Amino acid sequence: MKLDECTFWAIYNIIREIEYTFRVLKTDLDLRPIYHKTDDASMAHLNLGLLAYWLVATIRYQLKQNGMNSGWREMVRSMNTQKCVTTSVVNIERQTILIRQCTEPTKETKAIYDLLKYKYVPFTRKKSVGTPAEIF
Repeated sequence: MKLDECTFWAIYNIIREIEYTFRVLKTDLDLRPIYHKTDDASMAHLNLGLLAYWLVATIRYQLKQNGMNSGWREMVRSMNTQKCVTTSVVNIERQTILIRQCTEPTKETKAIYDLLKYKYVPFTRKKSVGTPAEIF
């Protein structure tokens, strides 16, 4: 089978992209070889790694389709600026009050959300009241 130059270059770039994504996953998600005691644990580790790869590849593909060609590490750095904050207080009735909310995303993060058509805040402010056993 003979490939023309454009097809060969496209295949090469796909392979390069897959290798780069796996390098990033092994570093950022710490998916280094881990020796498990059972076959089920090994398969679970492999499945989670492949799921993570699928998610990363899908997000990067969607962003590239919308003109964003930033590297995965740069996107993770930007997205890590938004945090979920949980504050807990115990009232005089010995109930634990938890208030959970997200911080405001940066301009860079909003740009990524806009391209992916995601909400800026994944959930509205949440408040839970109860004994520690009921909440946790």
